Amino acid sequence: MDETAFWALMDASNAEAREQQADQVEILQKKLETLPAEEIVAFDRIFLTLFFNAYRWDLWAAAYIIEGGCSDDNFMDFRYGLIGLGREAYYAALNDPNSLVLQPETGVDFFFEELASAADRAYEAVTGGEQIPEHGLDHPGEPVGERWDEATVAEKYPQLATKFGWDISNG
Repeated sequence: MDETAFWALMDASNAEAREQQADQVEILQKKLETLPAEEIVAFDRIFLTLFFNAYRWDLWAAAYIIEGGCSDDNFMDFRYGLIGLGREAYYAALNDPNSLVLQPETGVDFFFEELASAADRAYEAVTGGEQIPEHGLDHPGEPVGERWDEATVAEKYPQLATKFGWDISNG
């Protein structure tokens, strides 16, 4: 599996679950269960790589604005959710976090922890209970980019701040 095939699965599961985002995990898992075990492992490796690549201060600022605060654990959930939004939204957000204002007002959970389990559950179903082998990938120690300050974070991404109810005139 390459990244194109990965995004085809992710985008298809997202489109099918558009009415009820929580269904995306089950839809994705069922799609993955039709693949050989080694393809599920490759999918999971790409998922983790994208997850690690989104460990960036600018995206953490966006998550902070969207949620009104964002812990380390919440930022993990945000990165899962960002991948779940699909290829276009993921890469647009990496290019400019303000692009997340294009997401619908309702029906989008930006903090989507459950999505991380789809490949694990599919692999267990296909292999009769085995766990996905380790990929040898390490989570980065620090986010990439420039740190931000809670008092001025909304000024960095005014479009997001406006959409999510921040008063940017007062910081």
